[in-house]
Amino acid sequence: MPKYQTEKLLDIPEGKTFDRKSAKYDLNKLANILIAFANADGGTVALGIADKKFEGINMLSDQKKNDVYQIGTQRIIPALKIDIKRENIINIQGKEDEILLLTVLPADEKLYSNKKDEVFLRIGDETHKVTYEERKNLEFDKGIRGYESQVVEDALLDDLDDDVVSEYKKMYGFDGKNIWKLLFPKGLAKRLKKGNKITYKLTVAGVLLLSKYPTAFIPGARIRFIRYEGREALTGTDMNIVKQERIEGPLTKMLERVSEIIEAQLRTFSALDPKTGKFIDVPEYPKGAWIEGIVNAVTHRGYNYTGDDIRILMFDDRLEIHSPGGLPAVVTPENIRKTHYSRNPYVARALTDFGWVREFGEGVDRIYKDMNELFLDDPIYEVDDNSVNLILKNNIVMRSFRKNNELQSKIGEDWSSLNFIEKAAISYAYEKGSVRTKELSNIIDDYSINSVRNALKHLTEIGIFERVATSPTSPNQYYKLIK
Repeated sequence: MPKYQTEKLLDIPEGKTFDRKSAKYDLNKLANILIAFANADGGTVALGIADKKFEGINMLSDQKKNDVYQIGTQRIIPALKIDIKRENIINIQGKEDEILLLTVLPADEKLYSNKKDEVFLRIGDETHKVTYEERKNLEFDKGIRGYESQVVEDALLDDLDDDVVSEYKKMYGFDGKNIWKLLFPKGLAKRLKKGNKITYKLTVAGVLLLSKYPTAFIPGARIRFIRYEGREALTGTDMNIVKQERIEGPLTKMLERVSEIIEAQLRTFSALDPKTGKFIDVPEYPKGAWIEGIVNAVTHRGYNYTGDDIRILMFDDRLEIHSPGGLPAVVTPENIRKTHYSRNPYVARALTDFGWVREFGEGVDRIYKDMNELFLDDPIYEVDDNSVNLILKNNIVMRSFRKNNELQSKIGEDWSSLNFIEKAAISYAYEKGSVRTKELSNIIDDYSINSVRNALKHLTEIGIFERVATSPTSPNQYYKLIK
């Protein structure tokens, strides 16, 4: 878990892996938070902070303090190991005091509950009580999740990539000689005891992140990129593959390489700039969207599916990112924008620290927003028990149009007098071919539906739009640019 600086504990945002609680907080509820952290990505509770002020724990009786120290064995099933650190502070009365940092690691194959057999999961900054169906999914997924913590018997320190290890050490400010002291607390190695002898072995997560050749130990730990000419994959004499590359290595290097490949393959199109009313070159897909899709695949795929790999397929009209393993645990296609659960929490934590993974829970929602900002279709998730397929469409039909001089000339004089909603409506209609009131309202959700209606009405009155409807109150009415 991350090392927190005491003076910053008051300002750290509460979220997926951190919470603050008063020393007087109910211990059963505190246990539920720790359970939620353990069942998710691990986390830390700073006990003795109320309303972002240090109140300390000296107000507690010795019995209450002892209850805090015993919370992992007395109130959690099975017993949960909690690392408790004491930090000296000056409390709000100006007196010397302490706070406690209670830290738990993410569980591997265990699912933790309280004495009432209730299971909790940390989602964002909330401690979520899971439903019966969610609990079944979590229990199933724990076996898959535990895979990243398994020991890789044949992997040696000599197999590690020197560049990545050097960056990893620098990232954590580690300058010691015994690298096991860095890898073990991060879940990248396990400590094994045989009698009085202690040895260390790399885990699956450690091999994925740091090994020069992960596929030597974990078949399928690679990315394949295939570019097709056209909108479908053909075979035999009609095979239409124009570029194919297999990428292997530590996860960060794979991400760097696949990013370079995709950047080189992307096209640019002409689009209407809502700010100026002029046509500009725009990327085929927003970089944030496709990067996020690939990072999610690398971070959350089921690495125990050793017979499959991540595949990135590029067609003329879409980009597909195939990830082995279904959606993790409580995540569904319906809640994927807001619900986060790491199938590989140690990998996720390392990639977050390397700067590849966004703040937990933000990534998928960002894909939607980035696509919407370029007036592209929402991403599509095709999900089954064995894979997740993310599809990003590029609206090639609309974007193939050359610069529309007639349109630019028509709106040029009026552009500066149009408001933001009207400019957005014109840009959307140019990209999509038409625009509906609800569609536009969903994109610019800071404005009321009446403001959107008025904007579309005004564009119709000044001759930029025409309204298409079977009746004055038709629910299927839409607007399009006048040719």
